[in-house]
Amino acid sequence: MEATGLSVGKSVLGGALGYAKSTVAEEVALQLGITRDQAFIRDELEMMLSFLMAAHEEQDENKVVKTWVKQVRDVAYDVEDCLQDLAVRIGKPSWWCFLRTLVDRHCVATRMKELRAKVEDVSQRNVRYRLIKGTGPKPAKRAGPSSTSDATMFGIEETRRQKDRAKVDLSQLINEGNDDLRVIAVWGTSGLLGQTVVIKGEYNNLMRSKKFKLYAWIRIVHPFNPLDFLQCIMRQFYQTSLEEARKTQEITSIGAQVLKKIGVMKQDELVDAFTEYASEKSYLIVLNDLSTFEEWDWISKYFPNNKKGSRIIVSTEQGEVARLCVSQESVMSELKQSSVDQSIFAFYNKVNIY
Repeated sequence: MEATGLSVGKSVLGGALGYAKSTVAEEVALQLGITRDQAFIRDELEMMLSFLMAAHEEQDENKVVKTWVKQVRDVAYDVEDCLQDLAVRIGKPSWWCFLRTLVDRHCVATRMKELRAKVEDVSQRNVRYRLIKGTGPKPAKRAGPSSTSDATMFGIEETRRQKDRAKVDLSQLINEGNDDLRVIAVWGTSGLLGQTVVIKGEYNNLMRSKKFKLYAWIRIVHPFNPLDFLQCIMRQFYQTSLEEARKTQEITSIGAQVLKKIGVMKQDELVDAFTEYASEKSYLIVLNDLSTFEEWDWISKYFPNNKKGSRIIVSTEQGEVARLCVSQESVMSELKQSSVDQSIFAFYNKVNIY
């Protein structure tokens, strides 16, 4: 009977773990901003499955173990039901529009945190009551009472180290690669402010190092205004170009006239001037607070791949927009600049650096 209970528990937990690790679950977590909770639940389920396998090998008849196995099975059902429910709901356009409101995002986040707490509580009971011994060959001498706890903590720490090694640095993404234009889209789990601070730090460092010839930091205005956008970017391009050149007072006077002329140019004239100017020099452009893919679709067509190692950094509060700004096949990595309170992710295409 015990073996049957363990087998059923392993089967149910294995199904829940498979779903928690699936691409669908990761996509749901990404769009709802709950990737940290989803990752924690996934890792805890993996540890529970390992403990169940150890219990099965030991054929433990302890009634307390039976109770714990039942609790593991129940929480596995809850995890799978919750993730599947969110996946079904997010597939309905009307519900997704409704979910985008702050109140409903809060409700989803609360539900996931409650589920996370339940998973964590069940996992800790195994450690608290030392229900299942460690795996591997049985030692001749009885292991100390803290061996299971130590093994559990080691597994958690090893998982954390592996995640840290997988993180990337924003400056690395900007500097690596060939001379092709590269787009890096940044999205965070706790709003725009945290990611803006990270990007601004890298932007200022690059301006000081003069790695690029042209710089522009553009906060996208809503509703989007193409003419204002082009005027703003051309002013910043021309100003940074003048600062780099450090020309005479006469040239500065000419520069002021050019800046004034930009203010009265028509949109087609600005497009031509921008394309010509950006084709000749390397540039770094930050687009802050991009909210829709339609905005990016309009903006991106005017950025030439001038083969000078230019970079565009897009900052958005929408995970799906961040992914689409790069490509459907983009890679997503957590940035090393993430904090305890916020995970920050970068979407980018892998490049051949040789």
